[in-house]
Amino acid sequence: MLRSCLVPTAATILIGLLVLSAARFLIIFDLVLGNDQGMLIVARMLAAFVPHYLGFMLPLALYWGSFTVVRQFTVNAEASVLQATGSSIARCFAALLVLGVVFACANLVVVGWMQPLGRYTYRALTYHLEKADYYLRIRDGTFTNVGPRTIFVEKINPDRRSFEKILIFEPRDNGGSITILAPRGIVTKINDQLSLRLYAGQRLMIADGRDPDAVQTLNFDVLDVPVGDAIQPFRPRGDDEQELLLPELLSQTKPLNDASVEDISEAANKKLVIALSCLFLPMLAVALGVQSSRRRNPYQSIVVLLIVIVYQQLIDFAGDFGRDSQFGPALVLWTVFTVYFSASVLLFYKTTTGIGTLGDRMASFLGRLGPMPNPLARLRGRPQLP
Repeated sequence: MLRSCLVPTAATILIGLLVLSAARFLIIFDLVLGNDQGMLIVARMLAAFVPHYLGFMLPLALYWGSFTVVRQFTVNAEASVLQATGSSIARCFAALLVLGVVFACANLVVVGWMQPLGRYTYRALTYHLEKADYYLRIRDGTFTNVGPRTIFVEKINPDRRSFEKILIFEPRDNGGSITILAPRGIVTKINDQLSLRLYAGQRLMIADGRDPDAVQTLNFDVLDVPVGDAIQPFRPRGDDEQELLLPELLSQTKPLNDASVEDISEAANKKLVIALSCLFLPMLAVALGVQSSRRRNPYQSIVVLLIVIVYQQLIDFAGDFGRDSQFGPALVLWTVFTVYFSASVLLFYKTTTGIGTLGDRMASFLGRLGPMPNPLARLRGRPQLP
């Protein structure tokens, strides 16, 4: 049972990570283009961002893997054979409930520890690429802003550190400006500071914009233009709620630089709700996966996916709604979790103790309510009972 469930679960995780990482890969590749260790940095940044996707891929993969194995066992009549030997439905799929506990613990580690550390590592690498190695973002024939300066390079050599036909414009006080033209230049490091060394160029300076005719011209053989610090440490971890570990989130009672108390409460409770969702998703998958071996429902898989997608959207909506309302994020998030958890337990109990599929029992329940039309019978194409 576990082996049959782990195969689709692992496949779902792998496919999901590949699809979700594709768009992030393009963003990262644009940042590291031209770096000597480009692929190594790409791998590090993707690895730092994987826990962000893994946090909600684990519950989805567990849910889909459990539904797949239950549906396969019931359609192929393997569950009926096990029941004939005296095993109940609950006992047949009890291993899935144990797997849900394991996934809940694993996901708690992912969202509580790996996600914050990965987020901080990703931001640190991005900061290093955008600030320290700014010249890697320069493109041929494109104006680039570096602090107050605007730099234009007509041609970039393959080493990405030497340029040809360079224009630098820097505004000054009183409407003045400095314009530097040079046929070639190279990025160098002088005393832990990045400098753009220009050769055989000309500098034009207008001291006062009210007198544009007063231009000072200087021809130079070599000119070093400071452009930034080569070594500048990144800020400490904990600037917002996304970088705090789960124990730090639960104990944080004061706002941070970029996070209010409501943001911290929403982040902490959302992590717990997402991780603990693995406890009831196998029960819901069992209830929805059991079906008759003689009659298959082609729409069942679509409905199963829609249920978990709606749950994910409700979690996001509940967090935003609770943060902006008087109820608070914790109350709204745990209300949604409680409703889904209770419904899953009830459906699992009805499935393991009743006879027939969930759809049959729902149709029977609607039939006992009175002579009202049965919508399930209409969907199945059966004549409605009077």
